[in-house]
Amino acid sequence: MRRIAVRSGRRRARLLGVAVAGGLVMVTLLGGTAASAPAKVRAVKLTTVTVDTLPIANALPMDLGIKKGFFEAQGIEIKKTTLQSGNDIVLALANKNGDVGYLGYVPMMIARTSGIPLSLVAASEVEGTSEADNWQNILVKGSSSIRTPADLSGKTIAVNALKGVGEVVIKAALKKRGVDPNSIKLVAMPFPTMRTALNNGQVDAIWTPEPFLSQALNIDGDRVVMAPGPVLGKFFPNGGYAALHDWTTKNPGLAKGFRTAMNQSLVYAQSHPDEVRALLPPGTQNSRLAVWSPLVDRTQLLTLAKYAKEFGVISTLPNFTQLVPSSVVSGSASGTLEGTVGPGFTITLKQNGKKASKVTAGKYLVIVNDKSPQHDFHLTGPGVNKKTSVGKTGTTRWTITLKKGTYRYVCDPHASQMKGSFKVS
Repeated sequence: MRRIAVRSGRRRARLLGVAVAGGLVMVTLLGGTAASAPAKVRAVKLTTVTVDTLPIANALPMDLGIKKGFFEAQGIEIKKTTLQSGNDIVLALANKNGDVGYLGYVPMMIARTSGIPLSLVAASEVEGTSEADNWQNILVKGSSSIRTPADLSGKTIAVNALKGVGEVVIKAALKKRGVDPNSIKLVAMPFPTMRTALNNGQVDAIWTPEPFLSQALNIDGDRVVMAPGPVLGKFFPNGGYAALHDWTTKNPGLAKGFRTAMNQSLVYAQSHPDEVRALLPPGTQNSRLAVWSPLVDRTQLLTLAKYAKEFGVISTLPNFTQLVPSSVVSGSASGTLEGTVGPGFTITLKQNGKKASKVTAGKYLVIVNDKSPQHDFHLTGPGVNKKTSVGKTGTTRWTITLKKGTYRYVCDPHASQMKGSFKVS
C-alpha cells in the first residue's frame, strides 16, 4: 500500500502502539502526524510494511526507529500487529497476514524445515552473560522451595509457546546443568498472564522477558532460578525479523530499505538506552535491556539449531544459506568477542568463554565491560583503533571487521602490565 506523505524540514515522528492483553500493558505509543511547515514541503511516497511483532521490550528498537524517522527515510511506513508467540507469527506470515515478522530464531527454523520458506531480513538481539544482566529468565515465587535448577525437576514451567525458543533453551540449559530435560512440564500461556499464573499457583515457574521480568522481581518479589541463555553461551542468539521468500523476492528494494532502517534502529537503541527506557511502562524504566546488534553470530546460531533438533523441535537442520540469505550475509558476524578490564590490574579478551588467541577474519561484535575508572580498554590492529575512556565504567559495544594480522589490546595508563594480543587469519 502506498500513500503520499508530506515531509517538512524536520522529520515527523511516528510511533505506533503496542497494546498487551491481560491487564499488564507493556506500552501504548500512539503516533500522530505532525503538522507540516508551510515552507520546504515535498511529497514523499511511503509504502506500508505490516510487521507482526511481540509484546516485549526487545521489540522497542523498531518503535524508536519509527520515532527517529529511520523508516520514513527509506520510504516505509510501519503498521504493527501484536501477537503472543513466534509460532503465531509464523502462521500469520504463512497466511499472508503480515509482511515481516519479529520472532525467535527457533520458530524461523521450524518454519524453514516445515516448508514455510522464511528468510532473515534483519537481526535483532542476543541474550546477556549471567542471571544478573540477562533479560529473559526462569522465575519462581519468593517463597518457593525451588532454589536451584535441579529443583525444577518435576515442576511446571510456563513458556509463551511450546516448540519455541523457550522450550529449546530451557531443556538445553537444564541438560548442561545436569538436570533431566524431560523431567519438567511446560505449559503455554501469553507473557502478560504469567505473573498471575505464578502468583495463583497455577505453575511453579515462569520463563519471561522484559518488561514482565522486572515487574515480577520488583512488584511480586519473585526470584531468578536460572538464566537459560547465558548457561548455553554468552550473548546467545535470540531473534530477528523474517519474511517469506516470496515477499523478499517481489520486494527486494523494500526488504533492503527495511533492513537498513532496522539496523539503524538497533545501533541507535544500543547506544541510547535512556530513549528505549522512556518507551517502557511506568515503573519498569529500570528493566534489563537486551543486547541489540545488526550482526548474526552464525556459529552460535548453528548451535541453537542443533539444540532444537536434539529436543525434537525440528527434525532436520535448516539450510542456513536460505535462512540467512546472501543479502543479509554482509551483516553477519564471525562471532562475538568479550573484553574485560578491571577490577584490579586485569585485562582480558575472550571468545566463547576462552582467551582469544587465534581468530578468523570477519565482522565481530566486541563487547567491553570496563569495571574500573582507573583503566581503559584500547584495541588496535589492521583497520581498528577503538578504546573506552579512563574515568568511566560500563559496557561498550563495537562492530568491527578483523583482517589478517596481529591485534593488540592494552590499558593505556598501565600499558607495561595490562596488555594482550591475538592473531587473525
